[in-house]
Amino acid sequence: MENKELASLFNEMAGLMELHGENEFRIRTYANAYLNLRKLDVDLSEKTLAELMEIQGIGKTIGEKILEINSKGSFDALEQLRAKTPEGVREMMSIKGIGPKKLKAIWREMEIENPGELLYACKENRLVQYKGFGIKIQEDLIKSLEYFKSNQNSFLGSYALSEADKMEKILRAMNPQLKIILVGELARAHEIVQKISWLIDQEIQMYPEELSIISKDQNEINGLWNGILPVQFILYKEPLDAYALLSHTGGSAAFYSYLELKPSHSTIFDEREYFRSINKSYIPAECRDLDDFSLFKEEELIEEGDIKGVIHNHSTYSDGLYSIAEMAKECIKLGYSYLVVSDHSKSAGYANGLSIERVEMQWREIDQLNIQLAPFKIYKSIESDILSDGSLDYDADLLAGFDLVIASIHSNLKMNEDKAMLRLIRAIENPYTRILGHPTGRLLLSRPGYPVDYKKMIDACISNDVVIELNANPMRLDLDWRWIPYAQDRGAIISINPDAHNLKGIRDIRFGVQAARKGGLKKINCLNFKDLAEFDRWVLAKSQN
Repeated sequence: MENKELASLFNEMAGLMELHGENEFRIRTYANAYLNLRKLDVDLSEKTLAELMEIQGIGKTIGEKILEINSKGSFDALEQLRAKTPEGVREMMSIKGIGPKKLKAIWREMEIENPGELLYACKENRLVQYKGFGIKIQEDLIKSLEYFKSNQNSFLGSYALSEADKMEKILRAMNPQLKIILVGELARAHEIVQKISWLIDQEIQMYPEELSIISKDQNEINGLWNGILPVQFILYKEPLDAYALLSHTGGSAAFYSYLELKPSHSTIFDEREYFRSINKSYIPAECRDLDDFSLFKEEELIEEGDIKGVIHNHSTYSDGLYSIAEMAKECIKLGYSYLVVSDHSKSAGYANGLSIERVEMQWREIDQLNIQLAPFKIYKSIESDILSDGSLDYDADLLAGFDLVIASIHSNLKMNEDKAMLRLIRAIENPYTRILGHPTGRLLLSRPGYPVDYKKMIDACISNDVVIELNANPMRLDLDWRWIPYAQDRGAIISINPDAHNLKGIRDIRFGVQAARKGGLKKINCLNFKDLAEFDRWVLAKSQN
């Protein structure tokens, strides 16, 4: 079990305990465990209790629960509370805007036990008669509930891909003769998927215990992986020609038009050969949702190996888990040439944002590390909060001291488009802003981004020589890949940034590259395609203007 999944069990425990009015001190123990564990990139699955207790933030109680989770996927105390709580009430716990106190009133006082009932009650204007529930809260709940409903039975692409990798290894080990090919939306690197689809050349003889079969006929097998993730197996008859494979992988209407794909009894079994046979440029699977292939050239696309430096990272100075030196050494180990440290600014109290004194302390440390680690280079940056009026944290004198400033919105996210755009445009026009961080603030399957006029925002970045971040965290992937063609055509530069808070987070760059390729991003339009010397010149360019 991944640490984030494990941490979520402790978060659920804390919420259920509060819902049932249990001891506040014990609730805090589980809530703190959630906050500590979700950022860890250390494998907890095979550690002893003594080893677990050596990790900061893990005491005996939490350590014992982790051992229990490792052995059976949950722990008894959580299961007991789950048994006391209706399934629909537990479901409502995952909806943004419904904390344990509100949920307790919804369940106990209003006698509402599932999201559907709550949405109906909100639309009937029944919540306002209860203390603590005004018109605004009711309206916000309607939005949250409708967003929740629209995303039911959807999964993060990164999660589905990880599970698909596990499943494939097990299936191949159990069925050595089986040919299995990933197709569908996951093969096209969608950020959100509904299922995992495979082509198989024969009926599966042995199934892993994690896979339960729901239906089966001569052409298709459907099941659930770990009881939640839908899986589809489509049987094909050998030989599998390129037409069949391309059809099952899928793509946009423009892709099929470009390919002039028609059923055939082709003797071509390789995709690339098929493209060559019709004198068309090869389109990788992840790019097949684009709307225009007229100027497409595969060799121009950004690849993971093209990324020269790691931009937007957090250290122990704010809410990161590792020191700057540790982050830098991991980047060196992975083959990168530079690291941009962008801890949170002073207004970000929730993330241990940096006071002016701590900024200056960090700068001194970076100067020393640059001497020790040369030719590798660490850049002095900050993820400056865009405040409610669009201004940036810190005054101009301090902002001028950073090598580059990433401007991001983290607070007061409930804005209409006019408010959001005023805030964004003012920040983009600030002479110290070099990169606009996660432009819409979305968290996939958790919250929609604040509403923006994409064209106006992108055009403003271009006019002010501001780079647009594609935040590579698989829960963000913000800028949305669908806007890369417009941004690129207008001359925007995109930076693929991991927003890493630990060493493992640096590797999220791969998800950002996938999303960038989906949007057709070219190497020349990617900021961190620049080598160290080129990046140095980019850093210096604005200060000289």
